[in-house]
Amino acid sequence: MHIYKGGIFLPCKFNAMNEIKEKIYSSLRTMEDENKKKISSLKKRALLTGYAHLVRVTEYGKVWTEALRAALRENEIVEIPTGREPYYIDDTVVIPSNRRIEAWRAVLCLTAECRVLMFRNEHTKDGTKAPVDSAERDCNISISGGCFAESRTFRAGYGASGRYSEKSEFFGVSTCMLFNNIENLTLENVTFRNTAGFALQIGDAKNCIFENIWFNNCFADGLHINGGSENIVARHIYGEVGDDLVALNAYDWQNSSVNFGAIKNVICEHLNLAPLSRYKALRFEPGVYTYANGSDVDCSLENIIINDVTGIKTFKMYLQTPPYAIGGEREKGAIGTIDNFFFGNIRIDLTGPIDSFPEYVNGDQVRGVFAAFELGANIGTLCFENIDFTHHGDEFPLSYLVCIGPKSINSGGTEVFDPYISSCAKRLIFKNITVNGEMPEDIRHLLREITFDDINSDGESSGNGKIFEVVYE
Repeated sequence: MHIYKGGIFLPCKFNAMNEIKEKIYSSLRTMEDENKKKISSLKKRALLTGYAHLVRVTEYGKVWTEALRAALRENEIVEIPTGREPYYIDDTVVIPSNRRIEAWRAVLCLTAECRVLMFRNEHTKDGTKAPVDSAERDCNISISGGCFAESRTFRAGYGASGRYSEKSEFFGVSTCMLFNNIENLTLENVTFRNTAGFALQIGDAKNCIFENIWFNNCFADGLHINGGSENIVARHIYGEVGDDLVALNAYDWQNSSVNFGAIKNVICEHLNLAPLSRYKALRFEPGVYTYANGSDVDCSLENIIINDVTGIKTFKMYLQTPPYAIGGEREKGAIGTIDNFFFGNIRIDLTGPIDSFPEYVNGDQVRGVFAAFELGANIGTLCFENIDFTHHGDEFPLSYLVCIGPKSINSGGTEVFDPYISSCAKRLIFKNITVNGEMPEDIRHLLREITFDDINSDGESSGNGKIFEVVYE
């Protein structure tokens, strides 16, 4: 590990990275302008209440599924007025291209027995067996305002809610809304409430804006972004979720994605997780995914800016395949890549491990390392700027600002993580790092490289993490 502090090394490296960051901001400003132009081109407008003759009256109240479907077929803009009671939906509503929903303060709610998702675009694709063919792709869909709710009080589990259909053709979909194989998608000033699966799931998506999104008592991920996604802005994302507030999962498990591939050119900024949220983490997961014919794709994360984050204590940036029986077969997966990834203006109070396994809580000398930023990928350049880190080193001596390398938890013969992986970071850049209110003279004691030597005694649990260069101001 080479440590450069001050002197000739800093100006060239910081200036070069600032240029890359500004290019990301500039290109995404252009994308936002283009999305607004496409939205403004839509003209034909109708009130949903104009289709009230298609409403069914049930024990729950008025069900507007067919009314909303008809309104979206016949108009480019559908306005949903604020009502005294929710607009109940009991089946999936498909949104075609060049459509906008303006829901103001209206509440749309799935009926209690509904197990399928609320909204999806028309030409969704399942990319689990082969890359998505984008020849027939939806374009220019937007939702402004409104609360989109489920009649749930807890996380239902994969396949129990938010299905793609009753037959659940797309196994990896579990969400209130799904948008994939799409360009120019905008959601703004939207609330999700009581969602039992992901609130919003996207993949193979290009030119997307998510702004002023509030998660009210949601039970899984808030914004769940899967592979093949490019040019994404997520800004002012707030609220209470049961898992990741925002996840950039280029690689993911079979029950959590139908889209795999690189995620490029993303800004996630002004993220605020509610204190009552159970899991105070954000996940950014690269990996290598293998298709049915044996070909694979590097599900990389490239040109990503994460800025102004509160309420999060761990940022996960490592491959994690599903748990497997030690000595048994595990899901195929390999380490992915990360490059030009920027963290800025983040306050972290690492009060303890995000995963409360005894190995972490009790400080196991081999498996017990944890950190605010946990790395397990082949990384080009990763930047940290204006990080306010509260470190409880006296209580947790194996806790760090950054760790890199494999993770392992042996739970009754089941391995939770992937102890066999090796990873490296070519360059970590740090600027304006505060630890317990002070700027440290040296940062090396806050970084940890992890090495395992056949930790599970199975011949397949040896791996390590390496950092080649650290630039610190």
